[in-house]
Amino acid sequence: MRLLALLLAFLLPVPAPPATADIDSYLREYRSDNRIPGLAWAVVTRDGVVRQGAWGTTAQTPFLIGSVSKPFTATAVLRLAETGRIRLDEPVRTYLPWFRLADQTAAARITVRQLLTHTSGLAQWASRTDRFDNSREGLARSVQDLSSVRPQHAPGAAHEYSDANYMVLGAMIEQVTGQSFGEYLHQAVLDPLGMRRVVTTPAEASRTGLPPGHRYWFGHPRPFDRGYDTSGVPYGYLGADLESMTRFASATLGDCPGCTGWVDIGGGSRYGLGWRESRVDGLRTVWHAGATPGYFAHVVLAPEAGVGVVLLADVYSPLRDGALAAAAFNVLRLTQGAAPEPVPADRLLDAAPFAAVTIVVVLGVFLIRPRRRPTVAATLGWVTAGLAVAAAATTVPGLLGGNLQQALLWTPDLGWGIIAVIALGALLVLVRLARLLTASGRKALPRRPHSAQQPTPTSPPP
Repeated sequence: MRLLALLLAFLLPVPAPPATADIDSYLREYRSDNRIPGLAWAVVTRDGVVRQGAWGTTAQTPFLIGSVSKPFTATAVLRLAETGRIRLDEPVRTYLPWFRLADQTAAARITVRQLLTHTSGLAQWASRTDRFDNSREGLARSVQDLSSVRPQHAPGAAHEYSDANYMVLGAMIEQVTGQSFGEYLHQAVLDPLGMRRVVTTPAEASRTGLPPGHRYWFGHPRPFDRGYDTSGVPYGYLGADLESMTRFASATLGDCPGCTGWVDIGGGSRYGLGWRESRVDGLRTVWHAGATPGYFAHVVLAPEAGVGVVLLADVYSPLRDGALAAAAFNVLRLTQGAAPEPVPADRLLDAAPFAAVTIVVVLGVFLIRPRRRPTVAATLGWVTAGLAVAAAATTVPGLLGGNLQQALLWTPDLGWGIIAVIALGALLVLVRLARLLTASGRKALPRRPHSAQQPTPTSPPP
């Protein structure tokens, strides 16, 4: 029998793994196209790393992983469920009695599972994120601020992705365990996996040497270090190096109770307990991407194929989200012997900061152009135009899913461009109105008789 097995193993075709050069070549081009200063990546199986690379950084350099923090938080919650300390279908108030919303009936009905699957009813921007609050009470305080928030949907009625759900889960973990979220995360998830270079506090950020990330300024990365945000760890401010992330990815491939999609989120995708589930070229894939101002991370797992991809980059902009997120999926395709899919460039988004500068220049020209005698009709036209431009500029952050404060944090070139447009639009209105009022005032002054304006005749010189 052993001889037959060896013979069959020899005769049956075994798919050859993709050449490392193929992945290297693709990712080098990806790094160049997106001007990524530091890029670290790995392909893993259940047994560990198959191949990896790092350019402009190392496998031991920590990165902030953004919303890839959510699968870690979900895993921590599942550890509590496995030991019977919580039940997923119990209301969260069972474990976090002080949890409040503006709608108290809804708050009392929201379950732990609904928080995990983003079906609690909380809106995407229910809570302010990126607080940079490193106090012991920072996470609890962010949840207490939800007391004035009214849910967007009834609990369980719809999926709406919201960081607020994972804020609440983090506070629940603190309440149940009596530990800080970071302490319990170390105990239940990070340390058992041997994840040594991780960041859950400012002290760990300093100890591991967390470097500044980068934001784009008109397409070019510039270093940025706003500081660490302990209050944001459950939803987005966990940090880890490539080596640690590959340990998590390999372990998740082998045992991932949260990888089954529970909720239909459209487009053939589902959301599970901290993971998205979709298909890449017909292959079932569970994944999560994430970003903070300055960093981007992506973990893509194909459990049936037994392979996963980890990608970490030290630059980010929401305007380039699609281009940055494409790489990990394409590396997965390469592992399966398929070709990468091209990523169409979103020229409109890329052009947004330049468009803001162009509008600023045009407004500036109209402000300093030579004066002409203003008329009421012309002034009304300029006032309307200035107000329209300023009003339109104020709506741009909302169209991108945030507000002006977030635009300044995540896309500073566009954010300052919007402020300049609003300021110059308002200034144009004020200047045009002032010119009209000044001209009208001159017209209204009484004029002296013509004879009175003639010089008094004098005697001719002798």
